[in-house]
Formats: sequence, structure tokens, C-alpha cells
Amino acid sequence: MTGISQTSQTDGSKSRLGDILGIAYPVLITAGFLLYHEQIGALTRVHPNIMSFIKFALLATYGECVKARITNGYWLPGRIPLRMAVWGCFGIWISADFRLVDAGVSELIADGNWWAVFKPLSLSIWGNILSGYAMMMMFTHYWIDHMIEGEFVWPWQLLGRKEAADWARIVMPSIFIFWVPAHTVTFALPAHFRVICAAYLSVALGLILSFAGRRSSARATKASQTTS
Repeated sequence: MTGISQTSQTDGSKSRLGDILGIAYPVLITAGFLLYHEQIGALTRVHPNIMSFIKFALLATYGECVKARITNGYWLPGRIPLRMAVWGCFGIWISADFRLVDAGVSELIADGNWWAVFKPLSLSIWGNILSGYAMMMMFTHYWIDHMIEGEFVWPWQLLGRKEAADWARIVMPSIFIFWVPAHTVTFALPAHFRVICAAYLSVALGLILSFAGRRSSARATKASQTTS
């Protein structure tokens, strides 16, 4: 009994230490951004892709860590370096999309082919809905998650699965309910602040995708158990 009690206390201490470190992590990242925002802004203007990679690798992966803590009781999901690399690449993709959408919508407005009223909302609508970018990006990450977990499938092989439909039931409403308003605020910021804001939003993106993926996996497991 004494051994069990000591083991329980040790596990509890490790859990509390993990929680402290997990909470301290975004605080330290934010403090670093605030203290060195001028240097970070200058580096972002000179090396936008590298800085986007770093910001998303640090922050979006944290969203997956939070989800792992909520659902499994521990902070670090498997294959963290690979997950960080994937999120970093998505950071480059998202940063490029911001610039493409801004340039495209600005040209439409200049030509008189789009409304000039409240441009940030127009940018968000084009980026998230009309271009199909948001759903494409999130589905790509959903597919890559399967690859990270060791299931080597083509993306079109996922489309017919029931768990993919369950995943879409979470992700698609989030585009209208969360991402359009969130990116409207993002596009209202000066250009050099948008990537930083998007990096913080990537924490929510990591949570949404992790939750959607885990829910679809849970339903798939339940269905297979019912069948057997």
C-alpha cells in the first residue's frame, strides 16, 4: 500500500509539473514576442517563410499538446518533431495565402468588381469560403495526421469513410462560426502583425483539428467494436 501511495504521489507530482510547464510555455512565448517584437517584425519582413515556419511550429503544435492533455492526461502526443515540421510547413502555406488573398481582393476592388466596404471581412470571406482554402488546408492536415499515425492512405481514400464525415461536421461549421470572424480581425491588423495573429490562432486550429480527428477516430473504433 505504501508503494502504491508513493507511486501515486510521484505521478501526481509529475502531472502538476507538466501542467506548470504547459501553462508557462505560451506565457514565455508571448513574453518573447512582446520583448522582441521589433526584431521579430524585422526578421519576418526579411525572411517571411522562415519566421512563419517557426511561429506555427511553436504555437500550432501547442494546440495539439493541449488537446492531448485534455483527452489523455499527458501533454506530449507522439512524434512531436514531425508534428512541428508539418505545422511549420502549414505556417508557410498560410502566410502565402494571406498575401495572395490580399493582393487578389485588392485588385478586384480596384477594378470595381468587389465591394470596397469593410475590406477585412471581404478578405476573410475569400480566404475561408470562396477560395475553398480553409477546407482544403484542414483536410490536408487531416490526411497528414493519418500518415503521422502510421496509416499510409491516399487522401481520396478518406473521403468515403464515416469518420471523415464526422470530422467534417466539426470542421465545416468552425469555418463560419470561428474562422471568418477571427480572420476578419486578423486582416484588420497591419500586414506585419497578421502572421503573428495567425500564429496564435493556430493554437485554436490545432485544437479544432485534433478534436475533430480524435472524435472521428473514436467513432470509428466504436463502430468496429459494434461490428465485431
